Parts: sequence; structure tokens; C-alpha cells
Amino acid sequence: MEITQKKIEELAPNAAAAKNGRDLVSKGKLSNLHISPEGDLIWGECAGSGKNPYYCSADYMDEHHPIFRCNCPSRQFPCKHTLGLLYAYEKNSSGFTQAAIPDDISQKREKIEKRQEKKEQEKESIKEKAAKPRQVNKAAFIKKADTQLAGIGLAVRILEEIVQAGLSSLDVKMIKTLQGQVKELGNYYINGIQTSFNDLFLELNEVEGEEYTHVIDRINYLSALLKKATDYLNKRKEDPDAVPELDSAIEEQIGYARKLTELMQYGLYEENAELLQLSFNSFDDSARKEYVDEGIWFNLKSERIYKTKNYRPYRAAKYIKEDNSEFEVLQLKELFIYPGDRNPRVRWEMDGATPRAIAPSDLQKIRNAAASDYTEVIKSVKQTIKNPLMDKLPVVLIKVNKAYLMGENLVVEDAQGNPLTLRDLSEQKVASAVNLQAFLPAYPEQVALAVMIHNNVQTGLLSAQPMCLVTLEKIIRLLY
Repeated sequence: MEITQKKIEELAPNAAAAKNGRDLVSKGKLSNLHISPEGDLIWGECAGSGKNPYYCSADYMDEHHPIFRCNCPSRQFPCKHTLGLLYAYEKNSSGFTQAAIPDDISQKREKIEKRQEKKEQEKESIKEKAAKPRQVNKAAFIKKADTQLAGIGLAVRILEEIVQAGLSSLDVKMIKTLQGQVKELGNYYINGIQTSFNDLFLELNEVEGEEYTHVIDRINYLSALLKKATDYLNKRKEDPDAVPELDSAIEEQIGYARKLTELMQYGLYEENAELLQLSFNSFDDSARKEYVDEGIWFNLKSERIYKTKNYRPYRAAKYIKEDNSEFEVLQLKELFIYPGDRNPRVRWEMDGATPRAIAPSDLQKIRNAAASDYTEVIKSVKQTIKNPLMDKLPVVLIKVNKAYLMGENLVVEDAQGNPLTLRDLSEQKVASAVNLQAFLPAYPEQVALAVMIHNNVQTGLLSAQPMCLVTLEKIIRLLY
């Protein structure tokens, strides 16, 4: 049972909850502290605002996935009382007296074991379902596709109205009217398209001095998305049994995410995967009205780079646990891969994840997978980003042969002398390219870089924002 300050902070749903937990300890609110004979369960009481104390516990029957219980009304997990219990143990474990496990917790443990057995059976059921031939309810499929196409028709008319009115003619009143029409798109199973319109309105609000470059970029994206979505859905209607596009995120861009069974049926599934996080970033997605925690991961088996995204809607953000940076290799029983292009989105069940320490061989594998020819990398990336629907910020691994300053910019070269300029995205709060200058010149020939390629739509210049530096000994996070 590993309970350290670092582990507790990782478990806390947010920084405020962790602080509140520490405060409970400093104020002496916890009492009757106990630990089980096996040393895998702690419990106690925590004084609250009412007459009776709260009863809280931390159960480490599975040391990698502890279970927290408290009879307080909080919807945060773990709540501040349970966090306080953990901080009390971390501060003075000898203050916990050994006692028999309470009957109510023993009963709950038995139920968990039964649920786990049932869950394993359900997983086998998913595999069995995935192994069976797919059966599509064609009538329901076509009906939904028709509804989506009707919504896309409305979206096309909204976009045409924006273009025909002229960007400089869009006043506050007209934008408000258009936003009302876009709100209706939520009735047509095309939430992805609706979000893209919200992105467009956000860009319009940011316009200064008649500079509409980013707005036009969003319009071009929407135009391409509506055309692609129309063609795609009409083609799917003709043959509902056909395999959908797996090398693009068109379905997600429209507003649909595949179920786990479907991902397995299409081979977008991997057993016993090992992922190592290269970068982590949290940001505010105003268009979706959500906070997003994004991780960049390297698959040690396939050597592909994936993304994870944890969405926390504004209204429920304080009840949803934030993702944290992960500094160990995650060993996964099952990895599910969503349709996508260069860096597809992935997910897994946390009860199927076991961490292990990063080994030198892991770092060597990352360095070996890094591209040594920037010309090929840039050529490949340009093929990706010239398609308006593909990821405009693909992440790649590159080897560094040489590094130097050119003006204010850091430039890296490959073994053939091909240069790549490292520059920070204006939208990013962390100046990772600037931070890299403190590390890279020391040993440029022994490192690899994970970089996010971006093309400046105003200048047309291609550059890269460094995300992490991989040496022979460690990974240095530059963007987190």
C-alpha cells in the first residue's frame, strides 16, 4: 500500500480537493484511525459541519486501483475527507491502530469480487460478440443517416448565409441569430459539426483589425467537412454492411464514437499493450464547453504515437477527475483505438492498467523509432495537413544531429543537414521551444524529440513545437 504525497495528489480530483484534505489533517479533524491486519485498508472518522462525523476509508485490495468510501454527500471521488485520511496516514502511519475489517466493508469487498468476476465474463462476451458476423439494422441505420443528412443540409444553408453576408458584415445581432440556428443541429446526431460551428463563432469573436485568416481557415474546414460528411453518409446508406473509414476521424467529426465491440470487430484493438506518456496538457475548449486533458503516448509495441482525451464539461467539471501526467509505463490488458489518421485517439479501462518503471530499453526504443530524415517527415506531414479534415497538429518523433540558434529561433538538423525550425504555438501557454534551449545544446547527438508540427496559415511557414526530449537516461517534459 503505497501512500505518498505525490500519489495522493494524483488521486485527488483537483488541487482544491487535495488542499482541503491537507487542511483537515492540520486542523485535527480525523480520529479513530485504523488499519487492517493485512495492511491493505485504512479507515477512520472525520469531523464535519454536522453533529456526527463522517466515516471514510481507503481500500487497497487492488493496490493499483484503490477504492475510496465516505458517507458524506460530496460527489467528488475521492472526497476531501478520504484525502484527509490518506494525508493522515502519510504523515503518521503509526497513529493507525490495527483492527479487524468492519463487517460493512467486508460485505462490500465480496460484492466487488463478484462484480469483477461478472465484468471479466462480460469482457469475454464482448470478444464473443466481436467474433460474430456484424448484423446491421439497415432500416434504423438508413433512418438515422437520413436525419443526419437533413441536419447537414441545414448546416450548409447556415454556412452559405455566413459566406454570402460577408465576414465584415456579420454584426452581433446576426451572429446571435446564426448561433440559434446552429443550436438546432444538436437534434440531428451531428454534434461534431455543431461544435465546428461554435469554433467558427469563437474565431469571429477574436477578430482584430479585419484579420480574418483564422476565420477563413475554419470556414474552409467546415465546407470540406460538410461535403465529406454528405458523400460519406450517402455511400454508407448504399451499403450499411460495408466497413466504415478506419484511417480518418470522419465519423467522430460528424458526431459519432464507435463502441468497444465495434472497434474490436474492425481490428482496432490490441492486447497486452505498453504505453509511455511523452507529453500532457490541459486546456479549455470553449466550443465544446469542456475542459480537455490531452496525453501524447508512445506505444512500445507498435511504435505508433497516440492521443488520449479526457473531456470534462463545464457543468460537471468539479465532479470529474482530471487526468494527470503519467511518469511510468502503463501495461494494458486491452487497448482500444478509435478511427483516425496519424495520431489516433485511444482508450482503456483503468482496472486493466498496471504501471511499471521506465527501463533504459524503453528510452532506446523511442530513440530508435525517431525519424532520421526530416525531408521525409515534412513530406509526409504536408500530405496530412493539406487535407483540411486531417489533424493540423500531428506529433512525430525526430532524431537530432545538430542544434543551434538562428536569430531568436532554435533550429535542429538531421544527419543530412536538413533543418527544422522549433517555434512555440501562440495558443500554448508554455514556451517549450524556449525551455528546450536550456537542455538541447548539452547533448544534441544523443537525443530524440517529440514535436508537434504546425503550419502558420498566415505566413505559410512550417515549424515544430517541441513536446519532450528523450535522452539515454530520461524523458524531459517540455509541454505539460
